[in-house]
Amino acid sequence: MKICNKCQKEKELSEFYRKNKNREQAYCKKCFNKYCMERWIQKKKDAIEYLGGSCKKCGYDKFYGALEFHHRDTNEKDFEWNKLRLRRIETIKKELDKCDLLCANCHREEHDKIRQQ
Repeated sequence: MKICNKCQKEKELSEFYRKNKNREQAYCKKCFNKYCMERWIQKKKDAIEYLGGSCKKCGYDKFYGALEFHHRDTNEKDFEWNKLRLRRIETIKKELDKCDLLCANCHREEHDKIRQQ
């Protein structure tokens, strides 16, 4: 048994990720996953703010989940957004500099234009 440093509940060792062979993480799996999701969401919100905070085409800015990063030139793409979450902020900004911030609708329309060319 072990006490989670986050929720302070005593839990079975199987409810903790293993840090290495002999040691478990300080947070239980549930708390660790929640922490990672919160950190990931904050990174996305920071990236959205870095690119101006709203869709470049229509100005939409209501929900971060509906905003996406569109690479202007796919040949210059080094990373997909979902692969950037563990990267340093400098690497993230370098990739974001190749992108436009678009809402999901405008992003789909942009890709449809590309397909029709």
